[in-house]
This record gives sequence, C-alpha cells and structure tokens, in this order.
Amino acid sequence: APVVPDADQRRVIAYRGGPLLVLAGPGTGKTTTVVEMVADRVEREGLRPEQALVLTFSRRAAEELRAKLATRLQRTLATRLAWTFHAWCYAVLRSYAPTSAQPRLLSGPEQDVVVRDLLRSHPDGVDPHWPPDWLAILQLRGFADEVRDLLARCQERGIEPSELAVLGQETGRPQWQALAPFYSDYLENLDWQPAVDYSGLVRRTARL
Repeated sequence: APVVPDADQRRVIAYRGGPLLVLAGPGTGKTTTVVEMVADRVEREGLRPEQALVLTFSRRAAEELRAKLATRLQRTLATRLAWTFHAWCYAVLRSYAPTSAQPRLLSGPEQDVVVRDLLRSHPDGVDPHWPPDWLAILQLRGFADEVRDLLARCQERGIEPSELAVLGQETGRPQWQALAPFYSDYLENLDWQPAVDYSGLVRRTARL
C-alpha cells in the first residue's frame, strides 16, 4: 500500500527553503520521509533521480535507502542516490584527482604504519616537537594508538594543525601543542603518497 505521510511528514516533504533540521526518534518515519521528499521532487518538479543525493551514516542504511528509493520511484536507477558520507567523499576526491594521482584509501593497519614510522623518524629525540618526558614512550604502540586517535578526532572535526596548536594553548594542553607539528607532517606524508585515511575523507572533500 502506498505510504500516506502524516502532517509533520508533509511539512518536511513540502519544504523548499535552505537547510532544515528535523528532530525525530527511532521508528518515527525519518527514512520514509526522506524517500518521499525525493519522490515528490521527481514527480512534481521533474527532478532527475541522478540529481538527488541522499547521505547517511552506515552502509546498511545506504543500501536500505537505495532499495526503498528504487521501489518508490518504480524504476531501476542507473546511479546511486544514497551513499554513506565517507563513500561519497571518496568518490568525489577520486573524480577530481588526475588519473596519475588517484588518492588511495589507507586501511587501519596502513595508517598505523605511517604513524609509527613518523614517530620513529627521530628516535634520538632531536626533533624539537617532542617534550623531553615523551622520549621514553615515542616507540610504544599504545602511544602511537593515542596519537592516531587524536589525529582522527581532529580530522573529523575539521581541525587543522595550526588550530590544534591554538586549542592546546587556550585549553592548557601542551600535549596538543607538541603534536600539532606532527599532525602537519602526517598530512604532508599522505599528500605525498597520495593517500587519504578514513577520518580525513570528509575533511579533504570539504577543502576541495
């Protein structure tokens, strides 16, 4: 049976302004509303399906949305309308990169290797980045894991190395200030490869 949107869903479907935040709990029909929004624009306004873009957080949710959109529009879709944020960002990066410099997506273990190699690049402590009391822990796997986690959080929030240094100063965290130059070295290393890690996909796409 066709879906009959309720009054709140109809308000969302009919909305034609700028960004709109819709707050709704699990099972309240958010996915249905998104599908009906796309269908409304295709059927009433002549939008081509390939002009629609639906982003979601998980691969499973993206697959569910694609199936529901195809069923609702009653057609086989030649393009993907629903993506995860990271999959779409990676597709955008690859579409704009020259053929000779297609960015490679680093796996978790590959990212670990890059971080540990950079930490090992100054084993005698001559690098001015590091506080003296860090020299004994630079080569520990647990330290590398903590550094990788910080780099991921920074990239997810769009924080650049210079901003990390300022945040460290403002919040009284000298560790962040010390890691800001390392963060810059890490990003330069990925650009040189060229490669991108999972956490950096959204950051790199936003910059592009």
